[in-house]
Amino acid sequence: MVMTLPPGSAFDDERPAADRVRRGTERPGVAVESWRGAGGLRRLQERVRVAVPDPAGFDASWSAVALDGARVGAWSTTPVSGARPASRDPASVHLVLVTEGRVRYWTNGRGVDGGAGSVHLLSTTDPLRFGVPVRTSTVLVALQPVHLGPEARAAVGASIGELPATRITAGLLALAGQVLDPEAGGPECPAARALRAVAVAVVEDSVPEGVEHDLRARILDHIERRLDDPDLGPQSIAAEFGVSLRWVHQVFNVDGSSLARHIRERRLDLIGERLRNDGRLPRIGALAERSGFGSRDQLTRAFKARYGVTIGEYAALVDLGRPPAPLR
Repeated sequence: MVMTLPPGSAFDDERPAADRVRRGTERPGVAVESWRGAGGLRRLQERVRVAVPDPAGFDASWSAVALDGARVGAWSTTPVSGARPASRDPASVHLVLVTEGRVRYWTNGRGVDGGAGSVHLLSTTDPLRFGVPVRTSTVLVALQPVHLGPEARAAVGASIGELPATRITAGLLALAGQVLDPEAGGPECPAARALRAVAVAVVEDSVPEGVEHDLRARILDHIERRLDDPDLGPQSIAAEFGVSLRWVHQVFNVDGSSLARHIRERRLDLIGERLRNDGRLPRIGALAERSGFGSRDQLTRAFKARYGVTIGEYAALVDLGRPPAPLR
């Protein structure tokens, strides 16, 4: 699985293509490598942390082309698993198209299982574990964020995961196949000039403004329905919607709001509403438990910071018909 391998491996090698070409390469600029059996696995493991269930039957190959501002490669392998640490170098964005088989990977505390035809968007700044349970082929297109628009660049600062498969992704796969063709492909072929532009379109189409606004609306609705859940927070929301924690913050904080602060203030406002409607002062501990606060003291401090008075004082002012508005 191409996107899972660490910098410095055969799959991230920045040496000139001519230095990496093995037998079978017929077109200048198309680098091809292969590893077979236990001996091939040992050679691969000198550069990459991988494990396989059947060393004797191991069979993997990699072909790649370096383009202006992008890189495209094809990876085919029998079952394999491994890990890739977060890169210390400037981030790059990896589009991975699964053409055959199935891939599984774990990043940002969540797992994704992608079958043939699926498309995935991953950032090299995130550590990643992966497994390929059956013979699998993938195509990788690696982009530098500098070629993306500012909105997309901000949204893909972390791995997003699986993307919708569209006609644009199908076009990208077709172009990649032409570029990687050992006879007619290479960095100078006509398809190479279009590949980067189509890859940028795939990324930017995956995080359009409308989708971000829709996700924000869904997050807000989820918060309103879970205000009494003490485990409600940015991490649980990211897990609920299957996106990265950084993307949750990026999508939600469009107006400078803090997600955690929004949850806290909505809980306090709900308490104020209950005090105004109930006509009596409930026990503070029970109120904290019903409102998602961890303790009586936590609720007491947060309420006074929000309204400038204690809960008891607020209830007394409700009886006088003068409940205070939030301070901020």
